[in-house]
Amino acid sequence: MAFPSQAWLAPQSLGLGLVGLLAGAAVGALIAGLVARARRAALHARMDWIEADRDEHRESLERAHAELARARSEQARLSERLDAEQRHAADKLATLTDARAQLSDQFRALSQEVLDEKTKAFDASTKASLAPLIDPLREHIGRFEKQVREAYDTENRQRSALAQQIRMLEASNRSIAEDATNLANALRGESKAQGNWGEMILETVLERSGLEKDTQYVTQFAATTEDGRRQLPDAVVHLPGERSLVIDSKVSLTAYLRVQEASDEASRQAALADHIASVRRHLKQLSAKNYQGIEAIRTLDYVFMFIPSEAAYVEALRGDFGLQREALEANIALVSPTTLMPMLRAVENLWRLDKQEKNAEAIAARAGVLYDKFAGFVADLDKVSRNLETVNNSMAEARNKLTDGRGNLVRQAEMLREMGANASKSLPDDWRDRAELGEQRIGRAAEDTPRATDRNEETP
Repeated sequence: MAFPSQAWLAPQSLGLGLVGLLAGAAVGALIAGLVARARRAALHARMDWIEADRDEHRESLERAHAELARARSEQARLSERLDAEQRHAADKLATLTDARAQLSDQFRALSQEVLDEKTKAFDASTKASLAPLIDPLREHIGRFEKQVREAYDTENRQRSALAQQIRMLEASNRSIAEDATNLANALRGESKAQGNWGEMILETVLERSGLEKDTQYVTQFAATTEDGRRQLPDAVVHLPGERSLVIDSKVSLTAYLRVQEASDEASRQAALADHIASVRRHLKQLSAKNYQGIEAIRTLDYVFMFIPSEAAYVEALRGDFGLQREALEANIALVSPTTLMPMLRAVENLWRLDKQEKNAEAIAARAGVLYDKFAGFVADLDKVSRNLETVNNSMAEARNKLTDGRGNLVRQAEMLREMGANASKSLPDDWRDRAELGEQRIGRAAEDTPRATDRNEETP
């Protein structure tokens, strides 16, 4: 009986073992599936973070391309404006040249006509009386022509300089941005060195703006405010009309470098907060200096806070849009090399226009004097012409007395010579011919008069 019992238990044990083995395999498969799912979720999260970082870099690249496109568009617009101004200047020069040529031709024709018609009647006294009139006119015309030529040459040089400075502006913006990145690494943590670097960048921007140092702008300007404090603004830019712009350089690079070097978002946000706080601290310090109260200069209401690093400037404003509003409420304008340069170019253009207006006033005054002199000269010419007509009429009357009429003086003198007067010279043939014709003309008129009378008597 023992053997059948053991035979029955062996298959039952084998079935239980198989069930346990299958259950263990199912549990293992379930655990492996959960592990794989967790790994896929982590992988998807990593991919999402990589895609977000890629999108952020792509947006930054698109903004850089858009800024470059705007810069190129502005350069093209300025080039077109320069070409239009050059064409306009060439048209003005052509107009002035034509007017001067016409004036010269008219004056030459008038002078030639007067000289050709009246040369025989002019004597030494007449020429001497005209000399004081012609010489001042010639001198004024020469001076006027020289001033017009100098004004055109100056304007042409300034336009050429403007084109060159526009090209320099584009190159300087690139070099300033590169210098800011390179020097930021070298100036890490050294406040004094950062300040000196910021002043150097500001000096470079001022030099490339076209303004004249120590005349149109001054660096390290020493002055005293209304409350007696001594202040040293980094730069003072003068405007026409005895007004000025005050510019102070403030460098915030230490926290900004940590923003760029942050390995995670939390570190980046903390560094960005420190960078914004540094800029805000510089704003408060600059507002406390009260540059508007400096008596030595007549400044505008706003003081310009210059941030020499373009990237740090953009990062601060992008991190806190309220910075610009806070600055404006404190009468401070935040500027970078890219935004400061156009303002300085506008100031240089104001100085150039002021100089042109002063030259235009001088030219207009000189033109008025020239016109008055020319009007007086024309009046004197009219007076000389009237005197010459009187002389010609008197000359004609005297000539008629010599050659016209019966028994005119030339005919009587010739009759005396024919009668044997002792004369060594003889009258010109044309004078004798005119005298004979004048006597014959009077004779024919006397002969025709009775016949006309007889016909009048026979008419009834």
